[in-house]
Amino acid sequence: MIRVLTAIVVILLAGVAAVVSYRHAFEVVIANGESGFTAVLVPLTIDGLIFASSMVLLDAARRDLPAPKLAYFTLTLGILATLAANVMHGWAHGPVGAIVAAWPAVALVLSYELLMGLIRRSTAKLEFRSEEASPIGETVQVHAPVVPVQVTGSTVPADLREPADDETPVIEIEVRPEPVPEPDLDAPYRPVAVATFLAEVTQGEPPTVRTIKDRLNVGTDRARRLQAYLGGLVEVTR
Repeated sequence: MIRVLTAIVVILLAGVAAVVSYRHAFEVVIANGESGFTAVLVPLTIDGLIFASSMVLLDAARRDLPAPKLAYFTLTLGILATLAANVMHGWAHGPVGAIVAAWPAVALVLSYELLMGLIRRSTAKLEFRSEEASPIGETVQVHAPVVPVQVTGSTVPADLREPADDETPVIEIEVRPEPVPEPDLDAPYRPVAVATFLAEVTQGEPPTVRTIKDRLNVGTDRARRLQAYLGGLVEVTR
């Protein structure tokens, strides 16, 4: 509520100061050779420059980006221009008249900057609340009906299993670990054995275990497996 009232007061103050400052600048423009539609638009360029610069600074603050230097330059230029126009309007009445005439411009600039600061703080507070409400990586818990599961052959300790209710359906899952296949160590030797004993295979006479050991330089077990493999080829060729 306090923030809303503050915003309303600041907006009303800025509106009054803008009207008075525009009238002063308009009379200065008229007194220095401009007239018609041009005299109406020139004062708007001064206050419009302040507005545009402040909005650029506000956008940079909302996006958490560094403020452009040009925005600060144009804001300073607009403030100096509106002060100069108002001081020139009251200069004919002496220093006190110049101060009185410049005050609406000062009030306009300060009230406008107060309003921009209020918007910046409101935006920052809303973004902070949004980050608190839904932080990145938050885990959402979904509550679903709990169905006891009885696992057969698993490694779940008995003291960690929940007791099953008689009226609650129990899903039984049998877990059977699949055996890891052993690597075939004889695969590289089989083409060599076929190429070495191709004549014996085509004649239907597989070589002996000793012959395989001597010619392929392998152990007895591997020689026996290779002999069985060659014997299977002999049966196919018959």
